[in-house]
Amino acid sequence: MDRPAYLRSLIGRPWSSSASCWHLAREVEREMFGRELPDAEVPSLPSWRWMIESIEGHPERARWREVERRPHGLVTAADGALVLMARSNRPAHIGVWLRPEQAIIHADQGAGVMLELMTTLRARGWARLRFYEPI
Repeated sequence: MDRPAYLRSLIGRPWSSSASCWHLAREVEREMFGRELPDAEVPSLPSWRWMIESIEGHPERARWREVERRPHGLVTAADGALVLMARSNRPAHIGVWLRPEQAIIHADQGAGVMLELMTTLRARGWARLRFYEPI
């Protein structure tokens, strides 16, 4: 399946504790970029606190480096970079940067899998987007 067809097959898939933002990031990293990320057990109703603590303390973070931010929101991260999203200072959501599409694919608890531009994510409250590439 080519890239556009694969991405279309993901869009609209519902969110569940076994198909969370982390599970989608794992799938996209594996299928599109050949990278294996560890599994994570997500509760059926995860709290913001659980999500923040899980992201901040996850050992997988040691294998990725943050991409330096550029002025005016220019993204220099490579295709397939992980994107940690935060409404304030602490990340509580994850997606994958798709450089050719200039968009982030992520699984939203209410809307399911979406492919969104950074401006749309920011307008929906994800004010801090940090990009990470594998070391």
